[in-house]
Amino acid sequence: MQSFDHDAVPPPRGAILETGPQEHLDALCRTASELFGAPIALIPLIDEDRFWFRARCGVEEDGADRESAFCNHTIRRARGQALVVPDLTEDPRFAHSPLVVGPPRARFYAGVAIGSITGRTIGTFCIIDIEARPDFSATQVRALQELALLAEAHLQLHERRDAAAAEALARAEAEERLVEREAALRVTQAAHAMAERTACFGHWRIDVRRRTIAWSAGIARIFGRNDALRPLSIDEHIALYHADDRAGVRRTVEEALAGRGSGETGGYDHRSRVIRPDGEERVVTVHGIAQHDDTGRLVALYGVCLDVTDLARSERQQREAGESLRTTLEAMGQGLMMIDPDGRIRVHNQRARTLLGLPDAVLHEGARYAELLRFQAESGEFRTAPPEVREWLLGDSPRPPISRYERIRPNGVVVEVNIAPTSSGGTVCTYTDVTERRHGEAALRAAEADYQSLFHNAVIGVYRAGLDGVIVQANRALVRLHGYGEGSGILVPETDFGHDWYVEPERHAAFLDLLHRDGRVEDFVSEVRRHAGGETIWVSETAWLIPGADGAPAGYEGTVADATERKRAEALVEHMARHDTLTGLPNRRLFHEVLGRAIAEARRRGGRVAVLCCDLDRFKAVNDTFGHPAGDALLRVVAERLRGALREGDMVARLGGDEFAIILSDPDEARRIASVARRIITSLARPVDLDGLSAVVGVSIGIAIGPEDGDGPETLFKNADIALYRAKDSGRNTFRFYERGMDAAVATRNLLELDLREALRSGGFALHYQPIFAVADGAPSGFEALLRWNHPVRGPVSPAEFISVAEESGLIAPMGTWALNEACREAAGWPGEMRVAVNVSAVQFRKQGLEQAVIRALAASGLPARRLELEITESVLMQDSDAVIGCLHRLRALGVRIALDDFGTGYSSLSYLCRFPFDKIKVDRSFVRDLDNPVAAAIVHAIVGIGERLGSTITAEGVETEEQLGRLRHKGCTEVQGFLLSRPLAAEDARAFMRGRIVAAA
Repeated sequence: MQSFDHDAVPPPRGAILETGPQEHLDALCRTASELFGAPIALIPLIDEDRFWFRARCGVEEDGADRESAFCNHTIRRARGQALVVPDLTEDPRFAHSPLVVGPPRARFYAGVAIGSITGRTIGTFCIIDIEARPDFSATQVRALQELALLAEAHLQLHERRDAAAAEALARAEAEERLVEREAALRVTQAAHAMAERTACFGHWRIDVRRRTIAWSAGIARIFGRNDALRPLSIDEHIALYHADDRAGVRRTVEEALAGRGSGETGGYDHRSRVIRPDGEERVVTVHGIAQHDDTGRLVALYGVCLDVTDLARSERQQREAGESLRTTLEAMGQGLMMIDPDGRIRVHNQRARTLLGLPDAVLHEGARYAELLRFQAESGEFRTAPPEVREWLLGDSPRPPISRYERIRPNGVVVEVNIAPTSSGGTVCTYTDVTERRHGEAALRAAEADYQSLFHNAVIGVYRAGLDGVIVQANRALVRLHGYGEGSGILVPETDFGHDWYVEPERHAAFLDLLHRDGRVEDFVSEVRRHAGGETIWVSETAWLIPGADGAPAGYEGTVADATERKRAEALVEHMARHDTLTGLPNRRLFHEVLGRAIAEARRRGGRVAVLCCDLDRFKAVNDTFGHPAGDALLRVVAERLRGALREGDMVARLGGDEFAIILSDPDEARRIASVARRIITSLARPVDLDGLSAVVGVSIGIAIGPEDGDGPETLFKNADIALYRAKDSGRNTFRFYERGMDAAVATRNLLELDLREALRSGGFALHYQPIFAVADGAPSGFEALLRWNHPVRGPVSPAEFISVAEESGLIAPMGTWALNEACREAAGWPGEMRVAVNVSAVQFRKQGLEQAVIRALAASGLPARRLELEITESVLMQDSDAVIGCLHRLRALGVRIALDDFGTGYSSLSYLCRFPFDKIKVDRSFVRDLDNPVAAAIVHAIVGIGERLGSTITAEGVETEEQLGRLRHKGCTEVQGFLLSRPLAAEDARAFMRGRIVAAA
């Protein structure tokens, strides 16, 4: 709470307190009484020791002592802020007030501080109840604040009117010849009074979050629009202002919406023009304050809008009249009178008559000077003259030995009088209007005081220095920046306090060089050492040269702001731009910068640089199985282990995902590089504990050594990446050095991927169908769909060559969807219950949408689900067995048959057979080929036995001889397929094959 002395001042007695009719303000008091159900509503204005009731409702008294008044506390608040006392008897400030313990025995008080046109608090708008009001809501507080704004607007109109009237009266008394102007001024005053009586008010509220404004009916009348009072967007509202004023209104509103409103209220004030629908231009004054919630967040702006068109017109007319008057007065120069030895006026000019306000009957040639002095004395002209001069002019004493004096006329004009004797015994008097000069001198003194206040109280350092850098004047903020406390006082020239405080000595010379060269220095950021304490901080300086009397630079002025936090923020941003946020390792950008410098240094010294491209093996499985948080934790562990595997001077960076890169500076020989690679592989092979879950990953490493494998950063890194591909192709969890020719293999692989994409786009794939026969009767039970690619240049490409590329590149998913749709469409035209089997890759299970793809293919083709068979390998079940088995159960529930392909190779786990009832188990062709081997024969026999007990069909692949067929029949296989029985057939050949079987059966 601020003190009264700083916030409230009594208004001039002749201004607001003694104004005439109070109908508008009394009406506001009655409105408040009815609106809030309070018997008493007042507009008290402060005097030296009393509150005068400018308007009232519910009381007969015309005022109250300040000491006992509740409003004496309200005026200590900022303009527009409210003081609400729900129960006066419970508040120690008011419990013993005469107004509480005696009539009217008040129990509740709410008041809002109101101000004058100068912004100072002059009184309150308040309501008083004889009952406690604990339920007085925030909405009611805002309503009271809006009424207070209206009262404040009325009072300010009175102030402006009275000020205009006072100015007009002063001018009217200046000279008789301005009678016409005085009449015009009275007309203007009457127009002002009429504008006040007929002024149109309205209130508004801006919702900060929605960026909308709600009008009252009063504003709709002012703008001549929106009679329905529909909430408008800020843009719609601003568009109603004059085109020349919109930018200023928008800037004012946006500043307030951003929490940078003016004054303590956080709102804004502006006077602007609005255009009504009929094209009429109206001038409005808008005053608003900010509304915050309990957390201090800005939620709304609200206030009043006053139509001041007539007032603006009157002010313009007054300004024009004043300018004409000033021009006339300036043209007349000094007033002059010459008095002869007999005491009669012989010579005078019109300026003297005008300046002194003398009528023709008093001032004319031959008039007695003594009569003129008597007239002036009776008019009170000499009340402010020096005593000895006043006594002389009144004839009570001889003329004093004085030749010049000043006096203030009753109309406020300051007249400088010069008296000079003539040789003949007469006197010459000149009269000069020095009012503006004296006012200017007072304003200059006030401006100097304001400047000193701003200078010393600025939040940034401000100083003035000589060309040698010695500070001759500094404010408190600069004193604090230099490390001195508040008690150290203001720096003065005697301190010999220099500006040379830079940590880097050459910065001072650089600062002065820039200043002398350009005349100004902007945002000169340096690290400096405080004179007191010796701590170092960062500062931003702006300075400019100031010229001396001869125009040459005499020194410089400047500002200093603490930039320490800014530098810290810039350093943090710079660090983040070059480092990975997850692991803290350098990122790709910093890696390439360091690699470029390392290669340049190696070239200069004739040394070598090694780049190791590292890609984690099985990381995606960990990510998919345990989740991304676990994957992030794993990457942080990997980063730490990579750091531990290197020596000081080496660098490891994370390039993205599970890709890392290492720079080994000046490796002495390839054996050391290989040793580092083995150490990394061994370190990363150790299990990682992820919050109780154990995860194991590996790493593949490609190595390139410069300058042999590349003399530039891009080439060296590219060749290390090529070596990484070779390491992955070699079985992963290993490392390979770059060798010439590797890039050709990578290029071939990349070309193959491009050709695959083109084949997928242009329809370059086809399906061939290999019949599957029942062992019991030799009849075909279905076909397995096999993907074929006839390259336009290379001819047929083996699936063994392109399927792995498709899986690595992710193309297997759209290829698999195409194969599923094509196989279902083709099989829908086959006779009977002939089934089609389609292979599904593990990659398709990792991606979302396999179930939807199956459903769409069946729906589009019309193929019954029971005639579709999906073949999966055991590797599919390894990646996320719970999710995969859940998907298989849902597909089987649709009627789709599920076959386990290549059973017994690589990852066989009988637990999968227990968790999912496969419709078919397919024996891999490798066991069929090696049936002569007792182990292979035993495995086939075991698979058949498992199938019989689980009720699954057993299909043997790759049957190429009659002997293999006989043995499989003997071991109990249910179905067979292979070149012995039929090669894969094109679609039309498969249809012809089925027609032939039907004819043969007939």
